[in-house]
Amino acid sequence: MLNALREKTQGLMGAALLVILVVPFVLWGVSSYFGGPSKVYVARGHGLRITQEEFGRALAQQRVALEHAFGKNLNPALLSSGKFKRAVLRGLINKTLLIHSAVKAGYVVNRDELAYEIRHIPAFRVKGHFSPTRYRELLAAQGLTVPGFERRVRDLTLLNQIKAGLLASAFVPQQVIAHAARLFGQKRAFSYVVLSPRQFMPTGPIPGTLVKQYYAKHQQAFRLPQQVRIAYVVLSPHAVMRAMKDRKVSMAALQRAYQAHIAQFTRPEQRLVRHIMIALPPHPTAQAIASAKARLSALRAQIQHGASFAALARRYSQDPASAADGGSLGFVTKADLSKPVGQAAFALPLHKVSAPVVGHSGVHLLEVSAIRPASVVPFAKVRATLTRMVLKKRARRRMYHLSERLRNAAYEHPRGLAKVARELNIKVRESGWFTRAGGVGVGALPQVVKAVFAPKVLAGRRNTHAIAVGADALVVAHVVARKPARFKPLAVARPAVVRAIRAADARRRVRAKEALLVKELRKGASLKTLALQMHLTLERPAAAEAVTPGLAPALLKAVFATPVSAAAHPAPGSAHLGHGRRAVFVVQKVLPGAVHPGSARYIKLERSLISDSGVESYLAYMNSLRARAHIHINASAL
Repeated sequence: MLNALREKTQGLMGAALLVILVVPFVLWGVSSYFGGPSKVYVARGHGLRITQEEFGRALAQQRVALEHAFGKNLNPALLSSGKFKRAVLRGLINKTLLIHSAVKAGYVVNRDELAYEIRHIPAFRVKGHFSPTRYRELLAAQGLTVPGFERRVRDLTLLNQIKAGLLASAFVPQQVIAHAARLFGQKRAFSYVVLSPRQFMPTGPIPGTLVKQYYAKHQQAFRLPQQVRIAYVVLSPHAVMRAMKDRKVSMAALQRAYQAHIAQFTRPEQRLVRHIMIALPPHPTAQAIASAKARLSALRAQIQHGASFAALARRYSQDPASAADGGSLGFVTKADLSKPVGQAAFALPLHKVSAPVVGHSGVHLLEVSAIRPASVVPFAKVRATLTRMVLKKRARRRMYHLSERLRNAAYEHPRGLAKVARELNIKVRESGWFTRAGGVGVGALPQVVKAVFAPKVLAGRRNTHAIAVGADALVVAHVVARKPARFKPLAVARPAVVRAIRAADARRRVRAKEALLVKELRKGASLKTLALQMHLTLERPAAAEAVTPGLAPALLKAVFATPVSAAAHPAPGSAHLGHGRRAVFVVQKVLPGAVHPGSARYIKLERSLISDSGVESYLAYMNSLRARAHIHINASAL
């Protein structure tokens, strides 16, 4: 092979080949040869570009959200399924198209609106007031920057604006509402019996031949999936930091870190600000601004003659977020306010009232009640924090170099992790058994499961690539043992086979009894008489509406879907209640609805129908955006 390569590297063509092969290895290492900086798009279209990186972030966020919501009840296989990935991508496409269309249509979120949304997020409030310090601390703890978080909030606000606009434009004719009101208040009187497989479960012995036949026919139901056990190594900044032998930080290094991050330890001046705001439309005329200024000038004169600023704010301010609190915005920094309002508030003497100030969304009257001067946290108080910062920075630098070494070592020693672990001085761990559906520990991570069940890795012929786990950890795994998919032997599966046969027989008996009951009822038989003859319990609920607590929704849906003749003859029907249970019922009477216009129920129904119409408009608009975008999805990048 070397001779062949030597022959091919003679001349210009060979030199070009050497450049292509060697330069990436020299400059960036082995891993760069297998992946470059070029963007891979998951979806493209008019006004739409979603990269694999963006999709990966959205996927991770949705996985974390589901894990928090469902905990141990969440099936790990769901998080790596194609259905889940397609659902996340669809949501990401919809969000991107909506934001693009909102911006194109002229929707904007000004600084005041953005500040309002952020100030009223409960997590950022302390004792009922927005805390800039808590805001920055929480963002830093989540690895978010202030501009990045504000961009997310601005996007979400844009989405809410366009959704609200579509929902608010919905319209339903009064004739439709009146007809729905007659149906909405309708009640039906009915009686029913429930047929359960438990009532008809056979108890006698099951012949051996039948057990064998059922087992042979339904063998897939008794299949044990393939299982694997892996060895793996984990590389993370936390682990690197713990393994660092030199944990001493010189005073000079601490001082440099303190100066480099002095802004982080500087508390900007804060002021306790009240305001009275007269709102302005998005594109106000000079007359509208002059009118708002005149109103506020009159209020300012009242305050200067002894009137309470707080009382006037509660009465006249058009800022719903602060009016009830006497116009108080709490302690704020200059950056928390829009530029014109911030400049005016921070130039204002203590306990003085400003002249009217024109902001982005209204005209403001401002008062400063208290001032907290800017201050810098002394070096001595943050020394421990600085030490951690310096050590973390060292760990990140070391992590970067070690991650490259890990990727290279995993590739250069593909048959196991012993040499990889020795090269990086990290520990090899072992997992328990797990399947494609996941397991516990490292086996519960969908990205690990996917990598491990790749054909060559599964066969034990190579290590996995370095798998990103969490924000900045890497895992490399190697399959050390596997159990192929197999069927439970009949001797082991026999109890489950017997139960399955009995359950299938019980379901057949339920369906046969259901068909017999409905047939007899249609001939004119009484459900009460049939229930007595068959030892069934007859249920007679009070006349019910289409949604009645305590009654199965499937039963009510079938009852209200059953046509009732004008002659008021009892109308029989049946419904599937789940788990093999069936209900057989007879509708005796239909009671017309009595929801009168103007009543609370009528208004509630009207709002519900308009809301449904708005949702339909929104979905139609979303479908039209998708159609116009001509979206191409790169399925191989999912």
